[in-house]
Amino acid sequence: MNAKKKTTVSQSTKPQSLPGLTDIVQGQDNYWDFVSSHLQRIARGYGFNRIEMPLLENVSLYAQTEFAENNEAVDFVDNSATKVAVRAASMPSLMRAFYEYKVPEGHKVSKWYYLSPVLSYDQKQKQYISSWQYGFEMFGEFSPLNEVQMISLLWKFFKAIGLQNVSLEIDSLGDEACKGLYEEALTGYLQSKKYELCNDCVAAIEEFPMQVFRCNNLECKTVATDAPQSVDFLDAACHKHLTNVLEGLDELGIMYALNPLLAGKKGTSKTTFSFKHTETTPTGTVERFLGEGAYHDQIYKEITGKNIVCFGFHSNIESLQKAVKEQKQEQIETLAATKAEVFLAPLGDLASKKAIKLFSELWDAQVSVHDHFGGEGVKNQLKLAEGSKAMIALIIGQKEAMDDMVILRDVKSGMQEVFRYDQIIEEVKKRLGK
Repeated sequence: MNAKKKTTVSQSTKPQSLPGLTDIVQGQDNYWDFVSSHLQRIARGYGFNRIEMPLLENVSLYAQTEFAENNEAVDFVDNSATKVAVRAASMPSLMRAFYEYKVPEGHKVSKWYYLSPVLSYDQKQKQYISSWQYGFEMFGEFSPLNEVQMISLLWKFFKAIGLQNVSLEIDSLGDEACKGLYEEALTGYLQSKKYELCNDCVAAIEEFPMQVFRCNNLECKTVATDAPQSVDFLDAACHKHLTNVLEGLDELGIMYALNPLLAGKKGTSKTTFSFKHTETTPTGTVERFLGEGAYHDQIYKEITGKNIVCFGFHSNIESLQKAVKEQKQEQIETLAATKAEVFLAPLGDLASKKAIKLFSELWDAQVSVHDHFGGEGVKNQLKLAEGSKAMIALIIGQKEAMDDMVILRDVKSGMQEVFRYDQIIEEVKKRLGK
């Protein structure tokens, strides 16, 4: 019997990744481990649950939105003759997932975060574009202070991974009525300037006039400088909403710049914000975009046909990779899910503003907190405290907020004591044995 000859693999047939695609090997890529462990830790600390979406979606999902950054989705017809696509962006998948998710009765706010790979095809470069997107999204009923909480989470996350010189810009596009009036005025202005705009901005005037604020063309930037400002078109309710968000940021000591020309992606509304990182190099100053957030109600409706309030932030890990330099090598922490140690129960608007500051300080003291800014009465809040399995409930009413006092309640025994605000952190740590 003749032995089979061994076949040698030629250089051209050796396995290799496709152009534009890269591998991430945990344990070798210290940056990936460093960032993902911090992302997971802070998400859990702020009460966000991770969502894992499938890699394949019906191709129609991406035809309804423009979150694939103008690249094409990679699609094909499967064995059942269904046209499917590899996930090109996480946002549409997230919206589809929440639509199919059955929210538990009485659960007013759902807080989700994701860290997911995406893939699209760049026709200009003739190659695949791969990325890892991350983001945070809230669905349901919540207040401006919940928006502040998310911005605070991101602020602390960027600081935790060592980023200095991080800046926050914020604006409001108002609700659909305010935004409609603003877009009408902006469209009229841009029509009068269309011969000074690039082709992309001219093409977007009717459907998405705010594209001019996202354009990097110098002539378009010049036109945008004198454009109408969205804040001038806010009604009383939207103006109050923005004021509450800014006051919440002031309470936390988070610096921000009010940018009246800040515009989110198509389909965003109300509070809009973005983070940037500035680095000084031998050749000059480099500014990097870290990500952006806004209300995504309209995007959700475009995908599902249903109405729900949703607010979130989205970005990609690669934007952080460019900003994080020479981080010290760290071991991956094994972060087991932990229950809240403290339940925070504010009663009223003033108390809620005090509570959001207390939440931030408890977080800095490494105390796990369950926060609730829903506005229920004290009895309902105490029932929620028992359900959270927290050892301690911290109650702040309007009187306590004015007097700089906090009520500390032992959840199990029901015993209560009143402490000065500046004493409460140390008292909590002492009772928790920290």
